Amino acid sequence: MSISEIKATSNTARAYFAAANLFKHPHTVIWEYVTNEIQYRKKGTKPEVHVAIEEDKIIIKGNGEGMDVVGLKNFFTLHGENQHRKEGKPGRGKHGTGKSAAFAIAEELLISTVKDKKLIEIKLSKKELKKFEKSGKDIPLNDFFITKGKKVNDSNGTTIEISKLNQKINRKEVIEYIEKQIAYFKGAEVWVDKHQCQYTEPFSKQTSIFNSLKTHPELGNIDLTIKVAGEPLEKNEFGIKILSNSTLQEITLCGSEGKEMSDYIFGEINCPKLDNDDQEIAATDMSRNMSLNQNNKLVKSLFSFIGMHVEDIRKKLVKENEERKQSEEAQKLEKEAKKISDKLNQHFEKFKNKIKIRQSRYADGKSGIAAASNSGANNADGSLSIGDEIEALLNNDLNILKSLKSNKENDRDNKNKNNPKNLEEKKEEQKKGKKVNGGGKNKSSGGTEFKVKYQNNLAENPRAKFKADENTVYINLDHPYISDLKKGDASKDITKNLFFTKISHEIAYTEYAMGLVNLLHSKQYYGEDTADYLREVRDIINTLSTPS
Repeated sequence: MSISEIKATSNTARAYFAAANLFKHPHTVIWEYVTNEIQYRKKGTKPEVHVAIEEDKIIIKGNGEGMDVVGLKNFFTLHGENQHRKEGKPGRGKHGTGKSAAFAIAEELLISTVKDKKLIEIKLSKKELKKFEKSGKDIPLNDFFITKGKKVNDSNGTTIEISKLNQKINRKEVIEYIEKQIAYFKGAEVWVDKHQCQYTEPFSKQTSIFNSLKTHPELGNIDLTIKVAGEPLEKNEFGIKILSNSTLQEITLCGSEGKEMSDYIFGEINCPKLDNDDQEIAATDMSRNMSLNQNNKLVKSLFSFIGMHVEDIRKKLVKENEERKQSEEAQKLEKEAKKISDKLNQHFEKFKNKIKIRQSRYADGKSGIAAASNSGANNADGSLSIGDEIEALLNNDLNILKSLKSNKENDRDNKNKNNPKNLEEKKEEQKKGKKVNGGGKNKSSGGTEFKVKYQNNLAENPRAKFKADENTVYINLDHPYISDLKKGDASKDITKNLFFTKISHEIAYTEYAMGLVNLLHSKQYYGEDTADYLREVRDIINTLSTPS
């Protein structure tokens, strides 16, 4: 071989698997195919996508523009330039890696696509692709076609079937992720089984807009919108959404995460410059991990711009909240809230014993119940999150806590100890072990502590809300049902209004019961028995309502 014959080549199959491994979660895999059907469609067609999650497969069916032979060739070209982007249309498809996403969670991928009344079907499997990984040869896709251009009467669209799943799919996480993303695709209709995914923006009591030109002109002429919610938001709701055109790149508070009142802040900023291809260090990568590269100069500048305004608003909120706490009424309400909190904590201590007894029946003589004694890293007050403690109580195998593996298991582990995936899993187990055995930060000897807080959270919001990650029930004083009681009370001390205090207790008991049982339900504590689930809610409320 002469020097002139040397050229750069690639192991196509290996590259496919490497690209697939960039997709860390099932929900990112599913969204990858959903968004293709939303974005790539004939003008005037309302996008509609249905996702069916079955025991061993996922089916994604949409009414996009479909693919012919040329379209499929482009689809399967790894790292190829998206044709719509070539034409100057913004959107995803910058890195050309999404077609392999299915192999991150499954063994087989079936694509059925119709364009102009012609059906093409192609089926790929990990097993077959691995043969080409060994040889290093290109993959002859012709060998994998089931149907080539069969005439049909069906409308344009593509169906993706991902089968022989290698992990359990969390339907709730899939829905939440899609609902985050779908906000930026006006008119798109996406269903996960029988649930229609819809984004509902939290009610806000304050909106601020900041333009970048004065302080950060390198970002272009763009606006940062920051809103303040009327109530503390869930993890998937707060934060500033960073977009490049219609693509959501990251949700962040740019350094204010975990700080007081930060979970009231949300908003968005659209920075088209993030989509530029000519930057020395790319702002995004191929992983679709909802994280921008902070080594990129533009991203650094963007985070600086967002961070300074978020932190300024957060500090103002903290100051306002501290001032509210100093009022005479607030102090009286705090005392009443403490009474309710004490009752919830007393109940949970007894309820844990009930869980332990039930779990021991199914333990098969393995191990006891983990005694969780430290908080999560995000709990500044040192209180353990109820989710962590429930996790510890239900984790009867406890191979993170006890060495109870069989010789066979140990042999297998030793054989695979250098496998990167297994090493990553081991790290995660160690983290969990620290958390439930008191090996992390923010140690607390008191375990889980429930809190109740009265707050003015806007009339539009529910009368109460339970945040499991904070172990806190927020009672909304602005809700008409509660505020009417205050209006009708002539005394200066609302806590002496018997009806108000009784209602407060009832609301807190209900939110606590629903939150606790829902968490247990998500951990399959009740199995498939819905009646058991509902009975538990009723029993908890009844127990708390009965005078001790």
